[in-house]
Amino acid sequence: MLFRSVLVVGEGGHAKVCTEALIDVGHRVAGRISTDGTDLSGQMRTFDATHVFIAIGDNAIRVRLVRHCAELGIPLANAVSRHAMVSSTVVLGEGIALLPGSVVNASTTLHDGVIVNTNSSVDHDCVVGSGTHIAPGCAIAGGVTIGEGVLVGLGARILPGVHVGDHATIGAGAVVTHDVPPGARVVGAPARPLPEKSP
Repeated sequence: MLFRSVLVVGEGGHAKVCTEALIDVGHRVAGRISTDGTDLSGQMRTFDATHVFIAIGDNAIRVRLVRHCAELGIPLANAVSRHAMVSSTVVLGEGIALLPGSVVNASTTLHDGVIVNTNSSVDHDCVVGSGTHIAPGCAIAGGVTIGEGVLVGLGARILPGVHVGDHATIGAGAVVTHDVPPGARVVGAPARPLPEKSP
């Protein structure tokens, strides 16, 4: 691994955990800032950083800032804890957080800005879209496809071969046995859609 000087964007609890993961594998954390993403290039110069890590738990904000960095040509670091287990055949995008106890198995692809949080597992042959957050204690079975900007809530389970559409929300503790449409919110075991909110 190449060790980098990383500017962390975010100052909440998620940023604390990601900062520890970066330091734990030898990266230098040049500084932590709370920002809307304006003048990131200038902030990098101020902190003498070579890379940025977007350490914001909110999927929409994280994706926006990851894409902003790509537009500016700013390289993103990955925060991969030394206590994570990652197969050598996994394909990682940029700005990924793999936190302590996470497991990512063979032939899985994680796109930019994905979070696999503490003690969560993603099994073989999965694809996880940009900006998705897999919360602590989740289990994603083999052959699952998860779209962009999905929130998989604390302790949820997704069974083999299921497809979860973009921007869906999987409730805490849910057991997902069937495909989930884009933007849907599902809860329970087995998971069922929540009714649409009234205008």
